[in-house]
Amino acid sequence: MSRLGGSGETGAAVEESISTLRTKELAMNAVRQYSTYFSCLYDEPGPVGSLGRGTHYSVLRSVEWLDVQRRRLPIPHVHDFAVIWDEDHDERVIDAIERIYLAGLLSPVQFIGERKGCLTVIVASPHYWTPRNEADAYKRALEAIGQSLDDPWPVEIGCFDRRMGSPQNRIFEGIISAAENRVELYLANIDSLWELGTRPFVPRTSAWGSPPAIPGQSSISPPIPVPQPFPPGGVLPPST
Repeated sequence: MSRLGGSGETGAAVEESISTLRTKELAMNAVRQYSTYFSCLYDEPGPVGSLGRGTHYSVLRSVEWLDVQRRRLPIPHVHDFAVIWDEDHDERVIDAIERIYLAGLLSPVQFIGERKGCLTVIVASPHYWTPRNEADAYKRALEAIGQSLDDPWPVEIGCFDRRMGSPQNRIFEGIISAAENRVELYLANIDSLWELGTRPFVPRTSAWGSPPAIPGQSSISPPIPVPQPFPPGGVLPPST
């Protein structure tokens, strides 16, 4: 029976195993991308469970210069939002989302989905309860986008508030065909998992974390790095 000749050979074998594991992990974690404007963080390609008519969801990420109340930000935030699909997984909703995004209207959106030819947009509660003239203008802008699609869709707007005990701030319209308490639980669970909405960008310190220890080397892990403020030198005002 052959044996490994020395520590260098052992280290090379371990590093090769690590590389193989990383390649497999990348393949397993490959997620379908629906748009060049968003990253898809999580995707359910078909119905999961028995809620509504084949309900399932995906989580997309954009970069925003506006917060959930459409106030201008000094530096961009990341924005995670969920697409709620029904049984037909109608990808025409992506075209609508792209148009909403490029019109500067996406930042308040927490959930969005199409069902029976109607686009339902669930926005953050603080934006939903803006002054009536602003809310009406926002709805008219979304409706104009809905009517500009190749197959025009009417638009309905609801709201979501992650705080417990605020049912008046959770209006779901027709985004899922199911009892309201089940819809509320489903959407709240998605938000609990993904913390939807806009938030500051925090740079990642490592894509893989600390590698497994190689035989013959110290197994003591380095200290976990503390996230640093971004940008490092503070916000640079625009040129005048």
